Amino acid sequence: MKPFLSVLLLLMSTFSMVHAQEKYRVIYDYNTEEINYYHLDKYNKVDDTLLKPKFKRNSLVELKLKNVNPFAMDIQADVKEEAIHSESGGFNFSSLLGGISSFSGGDLGLNVDNLPIDESMFSQKVASRGAGVSNKFSDLNKLSSNIDAIKSTLMSNLLNPNLDKEAILANVKNAANKVSDSRVSDPEDNFYVFLSSMKRVVQEDSQELASELNALATDINEQEVSNTELSRGELVAHNNAYTNLKNMLKSLNASSINSSENLNKIEELYATLEASSFEQTYDYLIEADKVNIELKFVQSEFSKTSNVENSQSTLKTRNLKLFSKGGFKINTSVALTLNNFGDSAKDFYIDENGVIGADVNDYFVPNLSTMINFYPVIGENFNIGGSFGLSIPITEDLKGINFLLGPSLFFGSKSRLALSGGIAYGPVNQLTNGLEVDQTTDIIDIDNFTKNVYDFGYYFGISFSLFDLN
Repeated sequence: MKPFLSVLLLLMSTFSMVHAQEKYRVIYDYNTEEINYYHLDKYNKVDDTLLKPKFKRNSLVELKLKNVNPFAMDIQADVKEEAIHSESGGFNFSSLLGGISSFSGGDLGLNVDNLPIDESMFSQKVASRGAGVSNKFSDLNKLSSNIDAIKSTLMSNLLNPNLDKEAILANVKNAANKVSDSRVSDPEDNFYVFLSSMKRVVQEDSQELASELNALATDINEQEVSNTELSRGELVAHNNAYTNLKNMLKSLNASSINSSENLNKIEELYATLEASSFEQTYDYLIEADKVNIELKFVQSEFSKTSNVENSQSTLKTRNLKLFSKGGFKINTSVALTLNNFGDSAKDFYIDENGVIGADVNDYFVPNLSTMINFYPVIGENFNIGGSFGLSIPITEDLKGINFLLGPSLFFGSKSRLALSGGIAYGPVNQLTNGLEVDQTTDIIDIDNFTKNVYDFGYYFGISFSLFDLN
C-alpha cells in the first residue's frame, strides 16, 4: 500500500503547484464597439495582445470602458447573478444639478424697438448719446447671443452619449471662436481667460449702457421741470420716453445678470468636464468556467434633470463573455472498469496425481468503480488529468477491493465523461506454507493453503462524473 499512496501523493502535489496570479485587461470602446484583450506584466503594462482570449483561472481581469460620457449615462454592470458594481456614474453631479433649469432657460434678449432715439427730445448736452445707444444695445445683444450659443453647445454635447471628451472640448471652443469682439481673448489659448474677458466685457458694456440710459432719463426729467412751455403732446411723449428708458434699465440689468450667470455655469461645467474621466474601470477575479458580464448604459441623473426630452432610459446593453482556463478541478464519477492482473492472478488446484497446478486468470474482470478525478483545466470540452478510485469485481468470487490510479481524458461540458486507464492494485491468490506450482503434495484441499495478497495490475474504464467538488 505504501508505494501506491506515495505515487498518489506525488501526482496530486504536482497538479497542485501554485502559480503567480496572471493579469489581463479588456477594453470596450462605447463609440466604436471594439473589444480588445491584453495580457499584463507584473507592472500592469501590456505585454501581449490576445486574439482568442482564454483567461487563466483565478486571474485578475481589469475591465476598462472607454468613451463613456458620464454626463449622459450611468453604467450598471452585472456578472450573472453577482454584481461587480451596481451602478456607476463616474463622479457626483449633485453640485451641478441645482440651477440647471435656469441655466438651460431661454436667453434674455434686450428689446430696443421702443428705445427713444429722437435727438430733439433731449438737451444739447446729451443729444449725441442717444444716437449710439441703439448700436450699443445691438452689440450687447450679439454678445449675449454668443454666450447662449456657447451654453447650448456645451449642454447638448454633454448630453450626447456618442461624443467623447475631446470632441466636446473642441466643439465648445469652436463655438467660443465665433465671438468677434477684439476685447475678448482667444479661447484656444486659455478657455478660462476667455470666459473672464467675456465677463469683463459684459460688465463694462452693461455699466456703460446703464450710465447712458440714466443720463438720458435724467435729461428728460430735467426738461419737464425747467421747460414750462411744453405742450400736452410733448409732455406725453417725454413721459413715455422716460418710462421706456427705465424699462430698458431693468431689462439691461436682468440681461447682464443672466449673461453673468450663464458664464459662471459654463465655467463650472467646463471645469467639471476637464476633470471628468470618460473611462470606467472594474476589477474582476475570474473563477468560473464562463463569465457573462452584462453592461447596461442608462440615462444619467444629470441628463434626467436637464429639461431634455428623452424617454429612453436604457441607451445600450452589451454582453462581454469571458472564458477561463487553468486552475485545478476535482470531481467524482461512477465508472465501469476492466481490471487485469495478468500472471499474478491464478486459480490453484491439485490434479489426480497430487501435483499442484495453476490456471492463469489473465482476462479482464468487469468492476463497478467509484472514481475521484482531478485535472488542470486546459479547454472547455477536453482536458487531461488523472483519476483515483476504488472498484469491486462484478463476480461471485469477491476477494476484496481494488485500488485504481492512472491518467484520464475528460470530454464534454464540465468534463463529465472520462476515459481512464492505469495501475490497478488488488487482491490475488498466493500459495502458503512453502507450496509451489508443479510440486507433488498429499494435501486434499488446496484452498486451505492459499491466501489473498495485493499485487499490481492494470485497468481500463469509462466513467461519468456526478458533481464538482471544487
